[in-house]
Order: sequence, then C-alpha cells, then structure tokens
Amino acid sequence: MQSKKMNYFFIAILSLVIFFTPQFANAKPLNKFDNYMNEWNQKISLASDYLETAEMELKNGDELQGCINQRKAANYGIEATQSLIKAFEISNSTEDLSDIKAGLNKWRELRDSC
Repeated sequence: MQSKKMNYFFIAILSLVIFFTPQFANAKPLNKFDNYMNEWNQKISLASDYLETAEMELKNGDELQGCINQRKAANYGIEATQSLIKAFEISNSTEDLSDIKAGLNKWRELRDSC
C-alpha cells in the first residue's frame, strides 16, 4: 500500500518538474534565480533517489530502513520545493502556485507518515 502511494507521489513530482521547467527556460537569468533552480534540481534528484531506495527497502521487508530513506527523500523534497517556490517568486511567476504548494504538502505528509 505504501509503495503504491510512493509511486503515485513520485509520478506527481516528476510531472511537476516536466511541466514547470520549460517555463523557466525563458526567464531572465538572475544569480539568485539560478541558485534556487540549481538547488531545486540537486535536491529533487536526491529526493527521487531516496524514494527509489525506500521503495526497494519496503519491498524487501525492511520497514525501518525504508522509513528512514522515505524521510530523507521527503526532507530533500521539501527543501527542493521551497527553492522552486523562491525561484517562481524571483521570476514573478507566482500567479498560481497551488500545485507546487500541494506538492510541498505531499512531501510533508510523506515525511510524517513514517
């Protein structure tokens, strides 16, 4: 049950990445903007790696290690999403952040569900 939940969450996060990344391609290059986007890319990658590891651990029956990796993934996901929100703010693309904020809440739920 939990691995199915993680799969759906992982797909949702990747969809957000794919959907919102082209929007920033035309953004005016700003040092802070670039820093936040680099932080987003690095931390979302780490979050994805930890989610995959957590899923394997849970499938192998190691609930404790799976939970530890799930929390690590969620913490990186939270930090990444906060960076993405800051990048949106810098680029004045804050019209509708509801999907990103919903993703942030999903990361928090994932962290707190262990």
